[in-house]
Amino acid sequence: MSETCDKRRRTDLDLFILALIDGGASTPYELQMAAGLSQGATIPALQRLLEARLVRQGKPGSRGRTDYKVTAAGRKTAKAGWLPLVEAGPSGDVDSDLRVALLAIWGSGDHRLAADFLCQSADKKMELIAAAELTGGPGAVAPLARWYTDLRSATAKAVLAAESEAIRAVAEALPRSLTGKPGHNTRATKKQKGS
Repeated sequence: MSETCDKRRRTDLDLFILALIDGGASTPYELQMAAGLSQGATIPALQRLLEARLVRQGKPGSRGRTDYKVTAAGRKTAKAGWLPLVEAGPSGDVDSDLRVALLAIWGSGDHRLAADFLCQSADKKMELIAAAELTGGPGAVAPLARWYTDLRSATAKAVLAAESEAIRAVAEALPRSLTGKPGHNTRATKKQKGS
C-alpha cells in the first residue's frame, strides 16, 4: 500500500474498499452507490490495490464497468490490517475514523472496541478545542483583522465540538454486528423509547 505522507488515510480507505469488495460491491460505481465513496478516491485506491496484488481485475462488463475481486492476499490483509489503525489511535479525520471503527467491527466482531475508538476520536476533538486560542489577540494590526481571526477561531471550535458530539452519538449507535440494517440499533431505540 501507499508510502506517502497521507499513508494513514490511504491505508484505511484501501482496507475499507477491500472489505466492501469482499462484501459484494465490485465496481467503482457500486462503491459509490453503496458507500458514498467518490470514484475520484476509489479509482486510485483500486489502482494501489491492483499494484499490491490485493485485488484482481475482471473483464469489462456492460457499459465498460470493470469489476474487482479480492485475492487471498487481499483478504488476509483486510482481516489483519485494521488492528494497527485502531492501535495507532484516531487520525482526527471523521471519515477515516468512521472507516476504521467499522473495519474493527468487521474484522473483530467487537463493537465495543469500535465504540471506544470513536470515543477517543471525540476526545481528540475536545483536546483540540482546549488547545486552541484566539489568534488575533490585542497585538493585531487592525480591529478588522482581530475580529476576523477571533470569529474564525470561534467557528473552528464550534465545528470541533459538533463533530465530537456527533462522533459520540455514532459510537453509542454502533451495531453489535454488521449484518443488521443501519439505523436500527435496538439499544439506541430502547433508550429513546424510555426517555
